[in-house]
Amino acid sequence: MLAYRSSGFYHLIMKVKKEIDKSNVKFDLNLRWYDYFFLLRPVLWIPVWTFLFLGYFWGSALETFNFTLILPWKFWAILGLYSLMMSSVYIINQIVDRESDLINNKLFLIPYNIISIRTATIYAIILALVSLIVVYFLGVKFVILFILSYLLGMAYSVKPVELKARPIADMLANAIGYGVLAFLTGWAVTGKIQGRAFIQSFGYILFVSAVFINTTIPDIQGDQTAGKYTIGVFLGARNATILSSILLFLAFIYSFLEFDVFLMIPSLVGLPIFIISIWDESMQMAKISYRAVSFLFVLMVALRFPLFLALGILILILLRIYYTKRFMINYPSLTGR
Repeated sequence: MLAYRSSGFYHLIMKVKKEIDKSNVKFDLNLRWYDYFFLLRPVLWIPVWTFLFLGYFWGSALETFNFTLILPWKFWAILGLYSLMMSSVYIINQIVDRESDLINNKLFLIPYNIISIRTATIYAIILALVSLIVVYFLGVKFVILFILSYLLGMAYSVKPVELKARPIADMLANAIGYGVLAFLTGWAVTGKIQGRAFIQSFGYILFVSAVFINTTIPDIQGDQTAGKYTIGVFLGARNATILSSILLFLAFIYSFLEFDVFLMIPSLVGLPIFIISIWDESMQMAKISYRAVSFLFVLMVALRFPLFLALGILILILLRIYYTKRFMINYPSLTGR
């Protein structure tokens, strides 16, 4: 099977399938100027922003039950630059994943060649260079965190490392990328990164690991067809959900010990959903499990920072309009794509 997938014949089959799929598509395959914005995967900015805000919150030692309306200009500069740099990684990931995305019928811009691989690659390079050059003027510590985040993102997507195709490593890469590097980047805005920052981030490592596992479950069939060996493929849906439930439980215990309300409530509410999904192995239940828990987690942080809430709502509205009008699908949603 592996030999078949690595052969030219497999790619020929994929090419034929792509042409068949193109002939049956119901959306316009012509490029629109706003496609370049949505190629950035702004939906993934929201979890990145969540951990940037959390890092800033803990680094500033703010009160939990309060609101922060005004943040320093440096925080907003870092948030914008970090988002652009991560979008560079997301574009490369879409290029690498174009075959499996075609099978799973998602992220249409590159799989259907609406935006060419060459154009997307140039776009990604420009985003990475601009963000790294500009952030240099904000401090060396940010340059280091940006480079580490970028290298981890590339290692996640690109061969020969390709962490996303290595079970456990794919989970850890996401956990470290969000729960540690993005978190520390937000913390660094407040001053020196202390040892306390790493202790505080451990609960987020557990939480992100649990959520990530469940995100791989709906794509198991498509990933198997494309030869991707994710943690979901490796464990199978049932065992993967058991592991994610254990990790979410540990995240709750850790949040209780640290009195981290942002982590405590989503973990507590999410546990029953994760446990139910152990027996209900449907794709719909898997999507509900990670989307509901992620939404509540983001909402907890957004309520603490109202400007984040406003930005998040704006992004979700734009995404809903775009995917409804452009591709005629219900996205973002709890049970849709």
